Amino acid sequence: MADSGPLIRPLEVSHAATHNRRLGPLIAIRVVGDALAVALGALIGYGYRFHLSGVPIPGGAIPSFQNYALAIPFVVALWLLVFLFTGRYRVQRGQSFVDEILGSAGSVALFVALAVALEGLYRGFPYSRLVLADASIAALMLYIVERGAIRGLQGALFRSGFGAVRVLVVGSGEVADLLIRRLRMFPEYGYHLVGQVATASPQAEGPSSDLAVFAIEQGLGRIVAREHADMVVLALGESGHSQVVEFANACLDQGAEVKVLPDILEIMTSAARTEQVAGMPLIGIRPNRLVGRNLMLKRGFDICFTIILAIPVVPVVAVCALAIALTSKGSPFYAQERLGLRGRRFQVWKLRSMVLDAERHTGPVMAREGDDRTTPVGRLVRRFSLDELPQLWNVVRGEMSLVGPRPERPFFAARFELDYPRYRERLQAPPGCTGWAQVNDLRQGNSMEERIFYDLYYIENWSLGFDFKILLLTPWRILFHQHAY
Repeated sequence: MADSGPLIRPLEVSHAATHNRRLGPLIAIRVVGDALAVALGALIGYGYRFHLSGVPIPGGAIPSFQNYALAIPFVVALWLLVFLFTGRYRVQRGQSFVDEILGSAGSVALFVALAVALEGLYRGFPYSRLVLADASIAALMLYIVERGAIRGLQGALFRSGFGAVRVLVVGSGEVADLLIRRLRMFPEYGYHLVGQVATASPQAEGPSSDLAVFAIEQGLGRIVAREHADMVVLALGESGHSQVVEFANACLDQGAEVKVLPDILEIMTSAARTEQVAGMPLIGIRPNRLVGRNLMLKRGFDICFTIILAIPVVPVVAVCALAIALTSKGSPFYAQERLGLRGRRFQVWKLRSMVLDAERHTGPVMAREGDDRTTPVGRLVRRFSLDELPQLWNVVRGEMSLVGPRPERPFFAARFELDYPRYRERLQAPPGCTGWAQVNDLRQGNSMEERIFYDLYYIENWSLGFDFKILLLTPWRILFHQHAY
């Protein structure tokens, strides 16, 4: 039995101060980097407005640079204060670079608003608002580059163990295994797994054979203390709900931060709507946001974005098609039957990356790493997902969306439905060229259970902003994914 403390305890205590002390040098680098980006942006704004833009200058004479130079320290200080008070100097582990930049948008907008207001109140010198606009744009671009470079440094430091948070996973089964695989997949997030506390009989094969496994009977509090765990994640699934408070208190007594990983049911009910019928509360689960007006908005977004993407994509497809035609027999394009929205069948278009009639002797089989059916050009095309580009035509035809669960072949879908009861719920959304599972590096080499988990999360939390975020993450994941073959 795990040791327990008082029942009335918070389920999560922030140890951000402890972690931030370890990350002090990284925070300092962010502050210095931001200051340099803003100062350089201000210089660029002045130079562009009065020397390059060609916009007429009131009075004809270029204002003295000295007055603008004197304002730069105040502008830098304003930026740093805004970003400090809006939490932009906290190191968010597990946050993608796109999320970090999008999360800064509100801080940048507040900075601009305050700068305009202060400029309007100051009567000592008539500063140009065009300079402020140009400087803000330049500073934002430099900020993105600067934060990208710092992210690279941060990832390298985290992978080396600097500032790593020692994580203990409590739980057995698919939910705990999924978490362990994901933490191991992204060491640049700075989480160091120290072990797993099995709440059921440990299996011979887990997600990682070199991960220490402890029995819960040893006492969770003692395990946390012995392993010096900074954070404990309770991944108990449905069967462990009654133990959450007991386990959390045992960890909190040792000064460890506690997180709870929800299971599929909890995720589905987190966005549930409550209503009453004859005085009885009813909770609707599995809300599908992709219906009615939202589906129309998504379709409009797809059309507009596809028109923009077609400009660079068409020449790339033409070059790939020519290379395939010159190096192997058969058409460079092929169509394959897939399941779309609500199970409708359609023909998905792809660039051919394998030899002609690759499944003639085997029947339907999934591609695998080192597949000898792949052509030399096909290996390159598949590595960078260029074989999927013709699916923009499916998007134009309304058979697919730019973002959504990846469409599956009917043969495999029938098998998955038997093995995974929630698989068919993926068909509540239009299939996509990319998806939330794909930008999290989940492909054919990963378990279908993991992919369903991410696909259902996308369906139940859909928004145009979510689609835009996935599209921004896709090029990065294409360059650095581990499971494309």
